[in-house]
Amino acid sequence: MSDGRAEHPAVFTIPIHRSFADSLASGLIAKFGSEPLGLASGRILLPNNRAVRTVTEAFVRASGSGLLLPRLIPIGDPELDDRIGGALDPADADEPLPPAIDPLERMAMLAELVRGPEESASEALRLAAELARTIDALIIDEVDPTRLTEAVLDAPELAQHWEKALGRFRAVLDRWPALLAGRGRIELTDRRNRLLRRSAERWAEAPPSGFTVAAGITTAAPAIAALLGRVARMPGGMVVLPGLSLSNAMPEEEWDALGPDDRGRAEETHPQFHLKVLLDRIGVARGEVRPWPAAGRGASPAVRTRAIAHAMTAADFSDKWNALRPPERRLTGIRAAELPDPAAEAQAISLAMREALETPSRTVALVTPDRLLAQRVSARLRRWGIEADDSAGQALSQLAPGTLLLAIASAAAEQFAPVPLLALLKHPLVGGEGEERRRWVDDVRLLDIALRGPRPAGGLQGIETHLTDKSGADRAWRRIRPKLEGLARLVSVRSLADFADALVAAAAPLAGDRAWSGSAGRAAADLVTRVQALADSSLALAASDIVPILQKLLQDVRIRPPYGGHPRVFIWGLLEARLQQADLVILGGLNEGVWPALPTPDPWLAPKIRANLDLPGLEFRIGLSGHDFASALGAPQVLITRA
Repeated sequence: MSDGRAEHPAVFTIPIHRSFADSLASGLIAKFGSEPLGLASGRILLPNNRAVRTVTEAFVRASGSGLLLPRLIPIGDPELDDRIGGALDPADADEPLPPAIDPLERMAMLAELVRGPEESASEALRLAAELARTIDALIIDEVDPTRLTEAVLDAPELAQHWEKALGRFRAVLDRWPALLAGRGRIELTDRRNRLLRRSAERWAEAPPSGFTVAAGITTAAPAIAALLGRVARMPGGMVVLPGLSLSNAMPEEEWDALGPDDRGRAEETHPQFHLKVLLDRIGVARGEVRPWPAAGRGASPAVRTRAIAHAMTAADFSDKWNALRPPERRLTGIRAAELPDPAAEAQAISLAMREALETPSRTVALVTPDRLLAQRVSARLRRWGIEADDSAGQALSQLAPGTLLLAIASAAAEQFAPVPLLALLKHPLVGGEGEERRRWVDDVRLLDIALRGPRPAGGLQGIETHLTDKSGADRAWRRIRPKLEGLARLVSVRSLADFADALVAAAAPLAGDRAWSGSAGRAAADLVTRVQALADSSLALAASDIVPILQKLLQDVRIRPPYGGHPRVFIWGLLEARLQQADLVILGGLNEGVWPALPTPDPWLAPKIRANLDLPGLEFRIGLSGHDFASALGAPQVLITRA
């Protein structure tokens, strides 16, 4: 490991046939765990808060007894709205930075700037979300906005729609810094960049005591690369990369061919490309990277790493496959299953996971970016009393408090049409509990029968008129109607804050405190509070906006379950799977457009403009997806499925 000499960069890699988090924990315990406070004197920089949880669990597994952990510090992931760890953002800094703007407030402000005369508020918010991603890309890669002029001059052949989009984008950028400054806020990504560079400068002058490890961080952003370069060169510093192919798995000519070459061409979709960019920015040659000396649990044969590297060979070098010896292309332990439809795929996966539990202490994980597939597998496992530990969580829009708010908004927006009205009245959080709930359900059944047939006139009065000569349903309606009076206000709101106030008022008589209880309810309450805080937003709403806006807001909130799922059954998204392994890993949903996902279009910057600004291409994420796939193939046993 690190020999303490600052002039020699200490950069390591853990191959994909080893569990990253377990190998990291084992290696650090072996080096620093002999002294009572050896581990506690150090710090580990990790990509995000999810990685902190993963590494914490790995230390618990590796220790076998109690120990004082090193300080685990997330560097923050803007895509997850992760904040940077407190150790890199000290409250007593000499020159504290302004706070970051709340993402919701930012989106509302950008929507006001970008909204056209014919665009709805919901469409403006959608465009604002895309605009925010593009602004973040410029900030993360530290691209000066003034370069946009040069980029346009270098691309005179731009289509008219790209010129129009670029004009709107530049107009927003001209006004945006002043608006932020007026609120005393800065961008979250800008704040993170400044904090990371401050830390690198501070550690260059006075390295911290104890060891410092940057582990599992593969983002090649300039500010992150500057920090990793400093960590690698300071006494007690180490950088540990996941799944870097060394020369024994990927020859130098293939590594060099990843680019970028003299003409700027690069193999951005290759699983190793982002690691090459990171090493270039750190200033470390691949030959200087050493294997991490410790192995974790569940390691597969080392030949697996080389076989996977050969399988991921770039097209220009794929002719060498014919010359490979059988051991170099053998994928023993990896199986594949192609199913006729997604339901059959979910059934096959759940059966494989259930079978794995027949072996004592064996762990099994489903890795997939397909949340619908994950939900289907979870539902099937519950039939056997197995509650999988689904660390990717669920969108708030799919949980009871979220569906209640959506049902309220839908019933109001459609003027109490029978279908959305009955969906609201039948919601499990509506109508009280116990005997009160049973009476409520009886009343709703009467309404369900009475409202079949031609649609009544809109509004509460339309329902009442329709039920006038239906005595049983009429009496039921008179008991239910008072609880719906507050919904009428929803269609007349004209601002986001008013919308949130009306939503709270409408939910109170229907569900009471049940709407805001539990982890999902608390998240819904927090979201509503944040929207209520947008009192100075001038984004005008129409009745047709309330459902799509609420759907978008709820979809962006993820609810992750607390500890308590099955200790040997896991469902991981791609982020969770990057640093850990199980004895059996099932890679599900391997269909084009799902894994890897299709490149997300940038409606603001044309591909040529992005290239001129030295921004990553839209296909860059395919390479990241490929690296996730290759890393997951390193588990001892692997099952690949697609439908």
